[in-house]
Amino acid sequence: MDDRAAEIANLREQLSTLEAKRAALVEECVGLADWIHEIRKEFGNPFYYTRPTEPDKGIDNYTGNRSHEIGRSLTGSQTPTLSELMRVDREVARIRESLRRLGESGSEPA
Repeated sequence: MDDRAAEIANLREQLSTLEAKRAALVEECVGLADWIHEIRKEFGNPFYYTRPTEPDKGIDNYTGNRSHEIGRSLTGSQTPTLSELMRVDREVARIRESLRRLGESGSEPA
């Protein structure tokens, strides 16, 4: 196997791993979104309105960023899920660009 073929194989393996990680992170984000009301009941609301139409949306119920802590990855990472998803997306784009420069498509071969 020549150097180019080895590099392509390595990039494809990295891409496959990152795409699996991305799928898990997307699923985690969707799961967290489904629980947003329960999360806010438990950890508070990081937002408030200066002229709320509902009493629980005013500054009296503002808890700062405590509710963002639930966004920590369920895998134990200290990186919030959405931030990790954005990092993985950037890495996937970088690898796809590297594959394009090598004359390969950025997706798995058929």
